[in-house]
Parts: sequence; structure tokens; C-alpha cells
Amino acid sequence: MRVWCFTPNPVRERKFVVGSGRVEVSAGGKGRNVARQLRAWGIPAISKTIFDSLVSGSDVGSEHRERVGWALVREGEERIDFFTEDLKIAKGDWRKIWEYWMRNLKPGDWWVVAGSSATGWPKGWWKKLISDLQKKGVSVLVDSRGALLREAVEAGVDWIKCNLAEAEETTGMKGVDRCIRGLKGDETTGVVVTLGKDGLAAEVNSGRILVSATRVRVLDATGSGDVVTATILYGEIQKWTMEKTLQTAVKAGALNTKGEGNVAKAILRG
Repeated sequence: MRVWCFTPNPVRERKFVVGSGRVEVSAGGKGRNVARQLRAWGIPAISKTIFDSLVSGSDVGSEHRERVGWALVREGEERIDFFTEDLKIAKGDWRKIWEYWMRNLKPGDWWVVAGSSATGWPKGWWKKLISDLQKKGVSVLVDSRGALLREAVEAGVDWIKCNLAEAEETTGMKGVDRCIRGLKGDETTGVVVTLGKDGLAAEVNSGRILVSATRVRVLDATGSGDVVTATILYGEIQKWTMEKTLQTAVKAGALNTKGEGNVAKAILRG
């Protein structure tokens, strides 16, 4: 069993931390963040971007083609992001990406698609790839929004995770209960919607779970949603109960907002 974390719209990011004078430059993207956290917890996750699907070997030179992002972070306030235009992939190249994943993923693997997608894919492309991988015996978790997430729902993806704003954007509905119903595909095991300081709501195997978050001093919420995604994967791999997995996910996400980087492995023993 291997965990592959896919970033289909990578970004080269500059983060400005108000009051500290720090400017942090990083290779960003939700799939990268999920893989980074899993590795910190001892899971040898494989991180790939869309460039790896098009070029043999590592994504050499991809930093010159990635979109660019700037983030303004102020303690206790919501992070503000600015991005250049999304990467656009030619229609013919989406076939190469499909072939890459069908060739590399094996039965029993996990495939985590995290973040927005580069644009230009043929309609139904994500739905077909997810369906084909699941038929092959691959478990798929999608943490995204909009058209990508809608196609994942149509495919009956195993797991869906997003925040409330992304859920409302994707479904065109208001309120977490209506959104969860709108995101539950026929074969979907679980839908997890994060609610920021209010924790999360989920429906897993037709059972509803609500988890409240403890109050913490928020320094930098960057990547907290990705920590939640990583915890869901970790819990599934360790065969935890879903209640334990989601409670731990909320704790880990809250700890991340304290600005301490990768959440320590101790949280998994709590």
C-alpha cells in the first residue's frame, strides 16, 4: 500500500508575516502539504505535481511554469491570498496524465488529489480517471472545489473533504447539512466539511458526525485544512474508528493554527 499525493495546480508562494518581518518562500500546493505532514508522522507519502505526469522524472524546471502566489498573514486574522492565473494544460496532454496515473497506481494504493486543478481538461476527465482507478482497486480522496469536485462526486469517489465555502461553491447550496447531501456520491464512504473555528461536520457510511474545535490562539492557519486531510488518511491506514480519526483531525488542525509547522506525532497518541 502506497499513498500518492497529487497537486494538480502547484504554486510558488511568498508568504509575508505581518509584524515579524519574515518573508517565507515555498513550493506550495495542498497535495505537497498533505504529503509533508504524512511523512512527518512516519507515512512514506509520495508527492507528485501535474508536471511529473507530463515529464519523465522529477518536475525539473517546473518552478518556471508554476503559478505564483502571495499570502499576507496577520496574527488572529484570516489569511489573504493573491494568485496569478491558473496553469492551463493542453487537451492532448491530459491523456498523458491519465496514462501516468493508470500506470503507476496499484491495487491497494491511496490517491489523494488536493487543491484546485490546472485548467483545460476535457469535460468528464476527472470523473473517468477516478472511476477507472477505483475499478483498479485504488482508494481515492479528493480535497478540492468547483468543477473538479463535482466530477469526483459524479464518480462516487471514496472520500470527499473540503471547507464550507468550497462546499457551497461546488453545490450551489447554503448550509453544511445541504452541502453534505449534495456531495455524497452513490459509492462515497465519507464526506468531511471543515468549519474553521467550529470544527467539522461529516457523514460517514450514512452516519452523521459533528466534532467541535477547542479555542486556540491563531497565529497562522496556513495548511490547517491539509493537516485535517492528512489525519483522515492516517486514521484510515491505522484502522482507527471514524470518531477517533475526526476528533484527532480537528485537534491537529487547531494545533497547526498556532504556527508551529508540522504537527508533532504526539497528537496521534493523544
